[in-house]
Amino acid sequence: MIGPSCDPFLHGTVDGCHWLVIRRCLDDPSEKAYYLVFAAPGTSLHTMVLAIGARWSIEVDLENAKELGLDQSEVRSYLGWYRHMTLVMLAAAFLLSICVQDSCHACQPEASASSPALIALTTSEVRHLLARLIWPAPSSASLICQWSWWRRAHQYWAGYYHRRRRLKAG
Repeated sequence: MIGPSCDPFLHGTVDGCHWLVIRRCLDDPSEKAYYLVFAAPGTSLHTMVLAIGARWSIEVDLENAKELGLDQSEVRSYLGWYRHMTLVMLAAAFLLSICVQDSCHACQPEASASSPALIALTTSEVRHLLARLIWPAPSSASLICQWSWWRRAHQYWAGYYHRRRRLKAG
Protein backbone atom coordinates (compact mmCIF):
# COMPACT_ATOMS: atom_id res chain seq x y z
CA MET A 1 0.00 0.00 0.00
CA ILE A 2 1.29 3.45 -0.88
CA GLY A 3 1.38 5.69 2.13
CA PRO A 4 1.91 9.43 2.35
CA SER A 5 5.69 8.93 2.57
CA CYS A 6 5.63 7.16 -0.81
CA ASP A 7 3.78 9.85 -2.74
CA PRO A 8 5.50 10.00 -6.17
CA PHE A 9 4.49 13.65 -6.58
CA LEU A 10 6.71 15.13 -3.89
CA HIS A 11 8.58 17.15 -6.56
CA GLY A 12 12.17 16.20 -5.85
CA THR A 13 12.00 15.55 -2.14
CA VAL A 14 13.49 12.38 -0.76
CA ASP A 15 10.64 10.00 -0.15
CA GLY A 16 12.51 6.72 0.45
CA CYS A 17 10.57 4.92 -2.29
CA HIS A 18 12.40 5.96 -5.45
CA TRP A 19 15.80 4.51 -6.21
CA LEU A 20 18.31 5.10 -8.98
CA VAL A 21 20.09 1.88 -9.93
CA ILE A 22 23.12 2.20 -12.20
CA ARG A 23 24.49 -0.84 -14.03
CA ARG A 24 27.78 -0.76 -15.87
CA CYS A 25 28.47 -2.94 -18.88
CA LEU A 26 31.07 -5.65 -18.30
CA ASP A 27 32.42 -5.40 -21.84
CA ASP A 28 32.65 -1.59 -21.89
CA PRO A 29 32.88 -0.06 -18.38
CA SER A 30 32.14 3.41 -19.79
CA GLU A 31 28.68 2.22 -20.91
CA LYS A 32 26.08 2.49 -18.17
CA ALA A 33 22.37 1.74 -17.90
CA TYR A 34 20.14 3.69 -15.52
CA TYR A 35 16.95 2.41 -13.90
CA LEU A 36 14.51 4.44 -11.84
CA VAL A 37 12.96 1.98 -9.41
CA PHE A 38 9.86 2.56 -7.28
CA ALA A 39 10.10 0.22 -4.29
CA ALA A 40 8.96 0.16 -0.70
CA PRO A 41 11.40 1.36 1.95
CA GLY A 42 13.66 -1.46 3.06
CA THR A 43 13.64 -3.27 -0.30
CA SER A 44 17.02 -4.89 -0.83
CA LEU A 45 19.22 -4.12 -3.84
CA HIS A 46 19.08 -7.82 -4.72
CA THR A 47 15.29 -7.69 -5.03
CA MET A 48 15.47 -4.56 -7.21
CA VAL A 49 18.04 -6.19 -9.50
CA LEU A 50 15.83 -9.29 -9.81
CA ALA A 51 12.91 -7.08 -10.84
CA ILE A 52 15.07 -5.27 -13.39
CA GLY A 53 16.30 -8.60 -14.75
CA ALA A 54 12.74 -9.91 -15.06
CA ARG A 55 12.19 -7.41 -17.86
CA TRP A 56 14.31 -9.54 -20.19
CA SER A 57 12.22 -12.69 -19.71
CA ILE A 58 9.01 -10.70 -20.19
CA GLU A 59 10.35 -9.30 -23.47
CA VAL A 60 11.31 -12.81 -24.60
CA ASP A 61 7.80 -14.08 -23.79
CA LEU A 62 6.24 -11.23 -25.77
CA GLU A 63 8.55 -11.91 -28.71
CA ASN A 64 7.60 -15.61 -28.65
CA ALA A 65 3.92 -14.66 -28.58
CA LYS A 66 4.48 -12.36 -31.56
CA GLU A 67 6.00 -15.30 -33.46
CA LEU A 68 2.73 -17.15 -32.83
CA GLY A 69 0.72 -14.26 -34.27
CA LEU A 70 -0.10 -12.09 -31.26
CA ASP A 71 0.61 -8.96 -33.30
CA GLN A 72 -1.09 -10.18 -36.50
CA SER A 73 -4.70 -9.40 -35.68
CA GLU A 74 -6.57 -7.27 -38.19
CA VAL A 75 -10.01 -7.64 -36.73
CA ARG A 76 -12.93 -5.24 -36.79
CA SER A 77 -14.77 -6.36 -33.69
CA TYR A 78 -14.06 -7.19 -30.10
CA LEU A 79 -15.32 -10.74 -30.62
CA GLY A 80 -12.86 -11.29 -33.49
CA TRP A 81 -9.99 -9.84 -31.45
CA TYR A 82 -10.96 -11.98 -28.46
CA ARG A 83 -11.04 -15.15 -30.57
CA HIS A 84 -7.66 -14.36 -32.12
CA MET A 85 -6.02 -13.65 -28.77
CA THR A 86 -7.55 -16.81 -27.30
CA LEU A 87 -6.16 -18.96 -30.10
CA VAL A 88 -2.69 -17.41 -29.81
CA MET A 89 -2.65 -17.92 -26.04
CA LEU A 90 -3.91 -21.49 -26.50
CA ALA A 91 -1.06 -22.17 -28.94
CA ALA A 92 1.44 -20.67 -26.47
CA ALA A 93 0.03 -22.81 -23.64
CA PHE A 94 0.24 -25.92 -25.85
CA LEU A 95 3.91 -25.28 -26.67
CA LEU A 96 4.68 -24.54 -23.04
CA SER A 97 3.00 -27.76 -21.92
CA ILE A 98 5.26 -29.71 -24.27
CA CYS A 99 8.28 -27.95 -22.74
CA VAL A 100 7.13 -28.78 -19.23
CA GLN A 101 6.51 -32.44 -20.04
CA ASP A 102 9.81 -32.86 -21.85
CA SER A 103 12.16 -35.15 -20.02
CA CYS A 104 14.75 -34.99 -22.84
CA HIS A 105 14.73 -38.79 -23.17
CA ALA A 106 12.73 -38.91 -26.40
CA CYS A 107 15.03 -36.65 -28.43
CA GLN A 108 18.40 -37.67 -27.02
CA PRO A 109 20.77 -40.03 -28.69
CA GLU A 110 21.89 -42.98 -26.62
CA ALA A 111 22.88 -41.65 -23.21
CA SER A 112 26.49 -42.07 -22.21
CA ALA A 113 28.63 -40.96 -19.30
CA SER A 114 30.22 -38.24 -21.45
CA SER A 115 26.97 -36.81 -22.83
CA PRO A 116 26.88 -33.01 -22.52
CA ALA A 117 24.32 -31.11 -20.50
CA LEU A 118 21.39 -29.47 -22.30
CA ILE A 119 19.36 -26.36 -21.73
CA ALA A 120 15.66 -26.91 -21.21
CA LEU A 121 13.47 -27.28 -24.27
CA THR A 122 12.10 -23.85 -25.24
CA THR A 123 8.82 -22.97 -26.93
CA SER A 124 10.73 -21.73 -29.98
CA GLU A 125 12.53 -25.07 -30.20
CA VAL A 126 9.21 -26.93 -29.90
CA ARG A 127 7.76 -24.81 -32.73
CA HIS A 128 10.81 -25.59 -34.85
CA LEU A 129 10.59 -29.32 -34.09
CA LEU A 130 6.86 -29.47 -34.83
CA ALA A 131 7.36 -27.62 -38.11
CA ARG A 132 10.05 -30.06 -39.19
CA LEU A 133 8.40 -33.22 -37.85
CA ILE A 134 4.78 -32.65 -38.90
CA TRP A 135 4.27 -30.31 -41.86
CA PRO A 136 7.08 -30.87 -44.35
CA ALA A 137 7.78 -34.58 -44.59
CA PRO A 138 11.16 -35.06 -42.90
CA SER A 139 13.77 -37.36 -44.27
CA SER A 140 14.44 -38.82 -40.83
CA ALA A 141 12.74 -38.08 -37.49
CA SER A 142 15.74 -39.38 -35.53
CA LEU A 143 18.06 -37.04 -37.46
CA ILE A 144 15.87 -34.03 -36.61
CA CYS A 145 15.74 -35.04 -32.93
CA GLN A 146 19.52 -35.48 -32.85
CA TRP A 147 19.92 -32.03 -34.41
CA SER A 148 17.68 -30.54 -31.67
CA TRP A 149 19.72 -32.31 -28.99
CA TRP A 150 22.98 -31.02 -30.47
CA ARG A 151 21.62 -27.46 -30.74
CA ARG A 152 20.37 -27.39 -27.14
CA ALA A 153 23.73 -28.76 -25.89
CA HIS A 154 25.54 -25.90 -27.63
CA GLN A 155 23.04 -23.39 -26.21
CA TYR A 156 23.70 -24.79 -22.73
CA TRP A 157 27.46 -24.32 -23.06
CA ALA A 158 27.07 -20.82 -24.50
CA GLY A 159 24.94 -19.87 -21.47
CA TYR A 160 27.38 -21.56 -19.10
CA TYR A 161 30.38 -19.58 -20.36
CA HIS A 162 28.33 -16.37 -20.43
CA ARG A 163 27.33 -16.82 -16.75
CA ARG A 164 30.89 -17.78 -15.79
CA ARG A 165 32.26 -14.61 -17.41
CA ARG A 166 29.64 -12.51 -15.61
CA LEU A 167 30.55 -14.06 -12.26
CA LYS A 168 34.26 -13.43 -12.78
CA ALA A 169 33.67 -9.80 -13.73
CA GLY A 170 31.15 -9.18 -10.91
